[in-house]
Amino acid sequence: MRTVPIFDETGIVSDTAQLNMMRIGSKPIEFELNVDENIPVSLLGDELRVKQILNNLLSNAFKYTDKGAVKLSVTTETIEDNEDDVLLIVTVSDTGQGMSKEQIEKLFDEYARFNTEANRSTEGTGLGMSIANNLIRLMDGEIYIESEPGKGSVITMRLPQGRSGSEVLGKEMAENLHLFRTNSRAQMRRVQISREPMPYGSVLIVDDVETNIYVAKGLLSAYGLKIDSACSGQAAIEKIQDGLSYDIIFMDHMMPKMDGMEATKIIRDMGYEAPIVALTANAVSGQADMFLNNGFNDFISKPIDIRQLNTILNKLIRDKQPPEVIQAYRELSQKENQSTDKKKPQFIDPQFAKIFVQDALKVLAILETINEQNDYTNEDNIRAYIINIHGMKSAAAVVGKMDLSAAAGRLETAAREGQFDIITSETPVFIHSLRAFVEEITPQEDNTVVEMSDEDKLHLHEKLLLIKTACAEYDEHTVEDTIKELNKTAWPKSVRELLSKIAEHLLHSDFDEIAEIIEKM
Repeated sequence: MRTVPIFDETGIVSDTAQLNMMRIGSKPIEFELNVDENIPVSLLGDELRVKQILNNLLSNAFKYTDKGAVKLSVTTETIEDNEDDVLLIVTVSDTGQGMSKEQIEKLFDEYARFNTEANRSTEGTGLGMSIANNLIRLMDGEIYIESEPGKGSVITMRLPQGRSGSEVLGKEMAENLHLFRTNSRAQMRRVQISREPMPYGSVLIVDDVETNIYVAKGLLSAYGLKIDSACSGQAAIEKIQDGLSYDIIFMDHMMPKMDGMEATKIIRDMGYEAPIVALTANAVSGQADMFLNNGFNDFISKPIDIRQLNTILNKLIRDKQPPEVIQAYRELSQKENQSTDKKKPQFIDPQFAKIFVQDALKVLAILETINEQNDYTNEDNIRAYIINIHGMKSAAAVVGKMDLSAAAGRLETAAREGQFDIITSETPVFIHSLRAFVEEITPQEDNTVVEMSDEDKLHLHEKLLLIKTACAEYDEHTVEDTIKELNKTAWPKSVRELLSKIAEHLLHSDFDEIAEIIEKM
């Protein structure tokens, strides 16, 4: 009886897809990932070999494709008269150089590269397919190749694997994988990333949706970075005009009045040369050129994938530091980790829910007005519709409401393509669903009467003074930690509202506003 480890097939697919997407670079290639929702969540097999095969198939597809598309499809089939095993079926297709029948026959017989002249500038040895073929045969699998010179290839692997349990992937995770949203809450718990301490670094987050700013700050806080934020392109421009500079500006692609492209152009025209990275909920492979040609250094898809974010932070902040500085902070971080058991940051909490509700109510007001007017031929209406439905698409995804996110994405596409029949029929349904979700997560009003003791008053007074002092020093971490500590105590309604207002201003790094609020008390 064979002994094999249990592995999560979706984890292998996701990790390998993300890794190989980096091979696209500036080539105009679209990458499509489709995973059958009925595939078992876990299979019994050789994880290392399966990952190596998949990586070789994908890397070759990207390597020998200069433009067009690369597609990865993963599904399983039940093996007849064998309830313990399934066939894992992986298909990789591309629009690359393709192969002749002779080249295909030669491929599995020799460690040789074909199209030698055309591939002189291509990285690698060309042995990937031979290695993949050998591994597949060793595991009693089969590989089929359909190819035509100049038109591309379709490679299919059929590999027997053991079945582990009855749980299947499901529609939501299949959709997440298709949209490269591999940072769902379940996925984030599984992915382990080494976050380098970067207290020497500074970033600016520019986004018109407070929910997105809150999430980005949560993801970035683990690095110890100095984090600033702006709620519009114009606000970001004003910060640069005031002489501020950052290691990275994370710029939302789509914003009302002035989008990220316009804001970045103005900032570049001002002579600002530090990195600017686009944040876009419409990221598709092949868009790199569009961003790079418009003043951006890179782009990240929303919801933010923590591995992609980590790569960019390492490249644009950490790797620009002297080795001794990096090592010193690594050692300091290790000492801190040994002395305290740090908890992972929680990105969805009552404060987050409140911020999402605020964003959603603004969107609902605009969508309901446009829906009542029922005039989608008006340019101002359709632009406002697209911007607000786009913002809600990413905001709904980061709170895990994937059905709302998908519905918003469908409506955004319909609006861009002028499919007014879809907008007219489906917008009222979306509005109803969004409002129902808002009511579901709206924090309940606590009307409990709380009397403050003299000791509580003194404690509150001391902590507010601490916050005020921290604001004068732009010490965001101290302000945030102090608010969290105060929220552990039951306070009267007026104090709860005060702390909520301070937290809201902190999202936008409005330290002067916070200090002024405390001063008035």
